[in-house]
Amino acid sequence: MTNDLMTKKYILKPGKHQFAPGSAAVHSNHNTSDAEAEWYLEKYPHIVSLFAFPASKVETSEKEDEVEVKKAKKTKGVISLTSSSGGEGSL
Repeated sequence: MTNDLMTKKYILKPGKHQFAPGSAAVHSNHNTSDAEAEWYLEKYPHIVSLFAFPASKVETSEKEDEVEVKKAKKTKGVISLTSSSGGEGSL
């Protein structure tokens, strides 16, 4: 069981959870595969709060966000090379 949780991409917080509105709270780590979790997350994105993501995945996500911020800062001062006479992409 513990080894299964180590390899799962989507780990539910303890207890049983309801994914779809009007359905029973029957989902747990014992009966929900990563493929099912992905399907439900696509259909019901609000359920992301029911999942606990391992620290390594969160750290990776935060690092990716930092890279995006740095890229945005570098390109912030870029101006259009189109003339200011109204061409597409002008300021």
